Amino acid sequence: MIQKKLATFRIDADQWDAFQEWARRSGTNASALLVNYIEQCLVSTPSRLSHFPDRMNKNLDKRLDSLEQRLLFLETSLEARIQYLVQQHIATNHHQSLQKDENNQP
Repeated sequence: MIQKKLATFRIDADQWDAFQEWARRSGTNASALLVNYIEQCLVSTPSRLSHFPDRMNKNLDKRLDSLEQRLLFLETSLEARIQYLVQQHIATNHHQSLQKDENNQP
């Protein structure tokens, strides 16, 4: 005989009510959904993201995309800034070289 254990946890009352209603509309109940979820977790290998529901994985994907875009923008901005500074340095050295030549002419 399989021994069953009553599990309790704290959740926002409105969220619990909404979850129970969602489960009912899905043709099941909240307890069955949670037991099913736990069973699925136990037959798969844990990973760093396995504790996140799909919705959170999608949010993470969006955040990663956003971070990649920001990184690309920063890289592009940094490259442009470096190029500008190098050109400015070259122009300054060229100007100083021309001034030295003018000062050394008889």
